[in-house]
Amino acid sequence: MQQEPLVNVPNYRNKNSMSTPEQKTLLQQQLEELVKVGVGGKFKNQNTEDYVAKIEEEIAFEEAMIRGGINRYQKLIKDAVVDSQESTTLYGIVLQQKYITELSELINDEVKTMTSGVAGNRQTALKLLCQCLPKSAFINEEFITNNPNVWDTVSLIALKNVIDGISAETTLNKLAIKLGTALMLEAKITIFKDEEKEKYNQVAKRLTGKNIPQNANRYLYKRKVWTYCMNKHNLQFDDWSKENQLHLGVKIVSYCEKLGLVKHQNRKSNKIKTICYVEATPKIIEEIKNFNIKNEALYPKYLPMLMPPREWENPFVGGYYGKKHNYKQQSAKEISKSINKENN
Repeated sequence: MQQEPLVNVPNYRNKNSMSTPEQKTLLQQQLEELVKVGVGGKFKNQNTEDYVAKIEEEIAFEEAMIRGGINRYQKLIKDAVVDSQESTTLYGIVLQQKYITELSELINDEVKTMTSGVAGNRQTALKLLCQCLPKSAFINEEFITNNPNVWDTVSLIALKNVIDGISAETTLNKLAIKLGTALMLEAKITIFKDEEKEKYNQVAKRLTGKNIPQNANRYLYKRKVWTYCMNKHNLQFDDWSKENQLHLGVKIVSYCEKLGLVKHQNRKSNKIKTICYVEATPKIIEEIKNFNIKNEALYPKYLPMLMPPREWENPFVGGYYGKKHNYKQQSAKEISKSINKENN
């Protein structure tokens, strides 16, 4: 026995199948309209003032998409500055990529100088930094690497913490302690990896991709998970003193000053007290400003077009009508002529 269809599909070849508008559903009317006008829409092959007006409306609509994208981009930047998470922004990521190799080379040279026996608290504090390296970087407990890239993880942590508040000023002591704390956590994780390889891999796998709650601060969440796991497995580690964390942090900040990323400035809070602040250099502020101007319009809020898309003349002209999506600016009348020329 033949099963009856669940939905009655109208026969568009039979003109009597839709005789009156009252009998047609909205979907049927829309489908009939599409069948009638065919691909390209009802405005195809028309060169009227109404058609040009529709194109002008489409161009204005696309400009509104771009403005919406700019507003969204600026809001993301503003929220990141307020939350001290600028390292997650587009310009923050670019700055990290730009300076990570240079910072690694500076650290590598300084550690080699330190191992030669040069005195000084801030210099010897770099011994703690060697705890952030895996065992493979040492032979007989001696630092032997001639590859500066081995410090890339340390450099990334340092740049992330410096860039997080680069649009605002902070005290040198506060930033130095923050850097020292972050690097001490990395040293713990490195030792945990060397001693408990299997457990380390299990935790690292859990902290990748979508396993992290979307509403959580990713860095804070990871730090809590690593701390819990290392305490659970009774990791033996001598915490760095606040003094050593401060010396190490100040040394890292001095590297960032050499790179032209930040500068420090002494300011008197009263007659007998002076506070040292760290802030971005004018060069970096200007660089961030120019970067945002160039990139804020690259991510518009894409919405459905009001008009049928343009045929692609070449890889650079087609689809949307506005200049943002085409390498040359055209008026509504020029676009109308171009479309009609394609259709003829």
